[in-house]
Amino acid sequence: MQFYRPRKPIPAIPIVSLIDILVILLIFFIVTMQPKQKRTILDIEMPVVGEVPTKQVMDVRTVLAIDKDGLITLDSVQVHEKMLVDYLKTIKEENRKLELEMDKQVRLEQMIMISEALTQAGFEANLPTRVRDSKQTTDS
Repeated sequence: MQFYRPRKPIPAIPIVSLIDILVILLIFFIVTMQPKQKRTILDIEMPVVGEVPTKQVMDVRTVLAIDKDGLITLDSVQVHEKMLVDYLKTIKEENRKLELEMDKQVRLEQMIMISEALTQAGFEANLPTRVRDSKQTTDS
């Protein structure tokens, strides 16, 4: 004798309601999202430092100068970037004072390279510095 066995129903997940919930979540995230804004690059001009009166200068300093093209000079002698640390170490050994003079349009990479060279040579971070505007020097 065969008995009637009801078949087990296959469990079903109601997908329609899940799609509705996902659409609502998607709309919520799109509405509340704040798009990432580009960072603006600041156009910074360094201030021009006035000349120091010669009466107040007590001792002669060696001038490390950098122009807008990246040319480095030590007391009007052109120095290559790779030899700069050696020159600075020699100046430090002779106990000569150093003054930094740079153009207003010097690249940041150049300034960092000079700062690292000064640190490797043993100079303090707070050197007397003059910043010149290349427009003023070319006009006069």
